[in-house]
Order: sequence, then C-alpha cells, then structure tokens
Amino acid sequence: MFRFLTCLCLAAAFIVSDARADAPLFASHELMKLTLPVNFLTLCRPRETPNCDYTPTVLEYEDNQGETKSIAIEIKIRGGYRSLTKNCSVPLLFIRFNQEETAGTPFEGQAQLPLTTHCGRGLSLESVQFKQRRSTWEQYLLKEYLAYRLFNTITDISLNARLVQMTYPNPDKPGHSVVNYAFFTEHFRSAAKRNGDELLMRGNFDHEKLDSRAADLLALFQYLIGNTDWSIARERNLILLQDSGGLLFPLPYDFDMSGLVNAHYAGPAPTLPIDEVTDRYYLGYCHPDTDWDSLFDTFLAQQEKMLTMIDEIPSLDKHSTRKVRYYLDQFFITLDSVELREKRIQNRCQPWPPEATDHTTPDDKR
Repeated sequence: MFRFLTCLCLAAAFIVSDARADAPLFASHELMKLTLPVNFLTLCRPRETPNCDYTPTVLEYEDNQGETKSIAIEIKIRGGYRSLTKNCSVPLLFIRFNQEETAGTPFEGQAQLPLTTHCGRGLSLESVQFKQRRSTWEQYLLKEYLAYRLFNTITDISLNARLVQMTYPNPDKPGHSVVNYAFFTEHFRSAAKRNGDELLMRGNFDHEKLDSRAADLLALFQYLIGNTDWSIARERNLILLQDSGGLLFPLPYDFDMSGLVNAHYAGPAPTLPIDEVTDRYYLGYCHPDTDWDSLFDTFLAQQEKMLTMIDEIPSLDKHSTRKVRYYLDQFFITLDSVELREKRIQNRCQPWPPEATDHTTPDDKR
C-alpha cells in the first residue's frame, strides 16, 4: 500500500490509498448510533487504583432492518489526564470484543478498540473538576475527531476514526439516559497491519532509522493543528511502526491538547516560547535532506479538501466552525508565503540528531 498523498506537481510523491481499512467499521464516515450501559462511577480507574480489569457489558446498535442488536463486550478505562475522576466523569475507554460476537456486525474483525468520549458533563457531574457546559465538551470531541480526519488526507500512517452517537442509560435514574458523541479510533495493530508494518514496543526509537519524510509530514500536521504535546524521540502521544526495510514511521494519537481543539484545560508545552495553546510552534527536525517545497505542496494540495471537511462534522456549531476555519486558514496563509514559512517553520526546526531532552521532558529529568 502506498503511504502518502500524491502531489501532482511532484513525481516523487507517494499515494494515499482510497481504501482506508478492510474493517467495515471504518469503511464509512456515516454517523453510528449506539447504546452502552455502564456505571462510570463504579469503573476501576487505572491511574487511581492498581490492577484494574475489564468490566463486562453490552454494546447495542440498530441493524439495516431497524432491529436492535446486542454485542457482549468488555470495557476498561484508558488514557492519562482524561482517566482521572476529577477530570472526566465519562472517561476514555478500551472496548474488547469477542470475535464470535462480532461476526456479521459493523464490528467484525475488531478485537479491541479505543473509544474517545466527551469526558465531562454527562453522568456523575460532581466528579468533573471543570464545570463547563455539556455542549462545550462535545465541541472539543468533534474537533479532535476532525483532527484525525485531517491527518487521514495526508498519509496512510494515520489512525482511522468513526464518529458515533452514544446513548448511556443512567444507572441512577432508571428510564433516563444521556446522549453524547464519541468516536472509535483504529487499534495500533490494525494500522500497522494495514500498512504492512510491524508495531514496535516503546523504547525502540533510533534516529538513524527514522523515515524523514514521515517525520516531516507528522511535524507539519502537528503545526497545522497547533499541537505541542507530542515527541517522536520520547514517543509521546505516538507509537512507532517499522517497515520490512527497518525504517521507522511515527503514528500519532490524542490531539485534545491542540490549538485546533482549544480545550480550556490545554496549554502549550511549558518550555516553549509561546503563551497560548492556539500559538503554533514548529517542532520538526532539521533533517539535512528535507524537501521543504514538496512538504508544503503536499499540504497545499489538500487545502480545499481540509476546509470542506469542516462542514462534514455533524453538530459542530457555528462558533466552532468559524474558529476552526479561521485557524486552518492562518496555517495556509503561512504556507502561501515564502517569507512566513521560512520564518515560522523552516527557521524553527529542531536539532538533528535529536537531543537527549526536548520540550516534553519533565523538569526533574532535565
């Protein structure tokens, strides 16, 4: 499978396959409606309680004939910041499937999937540290979902995502439920298999094996969404894939700390010379063989598609739509100007080879 999007003016550019994944779940971007009975107050939180195990429940969906179907599943809380009770009343989950249960369903072929939830303002409101409106949390989620979709336009080394409307029956109020958006993302193993690569365990970064083109595409994408909460060298919020020739390809996840999402709890990496999460700062490496024109042209070729994609996100309100469009427009204004892209991107690239510490290294480990 070819990895990267064709830029027609560059014969050497790669091609993104139209087939995003073999699994039926990610073969469409149509909104799915699901029901997940769960009492979030009773779920074990891994960062607060050791040795958390999976909890059995069911996932309900409506088939093509309008009949309600139920799949036995197991769930477990995942994530770092968003796994804490004080931060999320509805935390991010891992959903584990039984292969026999999924046969003939939209989840056929799936063994385990990450589910990104709306986090706050839904069930057990008293546990959320930040008392934002329910609609605010939903807008964060929809913008993070958009970030995954945007990266899909650039490279196949990206996680597929599927938006769902999730109904959570309220265990404290029989007959009542809470309905919020959520989205599934492809499992790392599935993304590796789809690209013909091997998923590496953490701690295997080797700068001499890093595919510079893939690293540059990732860095410019993170700049596009205004995200500084990532690092290739320290494998922060990304995993590494290795192809048959030994080259390493970074696969990113978790974009809620980006300027595109602009969550009230987010901020830029504290060691960087920027004040707001919406301030962009380029963190790509100064590879001696970087083809800057090819890199910029790859993104410029997708400008119209990216901007059109904003309108494809259901329930993204007018305020969020306007803010997101303006934010992306400012990125493309930079790329359209030789002077601005040299000043804001090329002249800010990070040392190569990578230093022992970077912007994500805790102060006590510097």
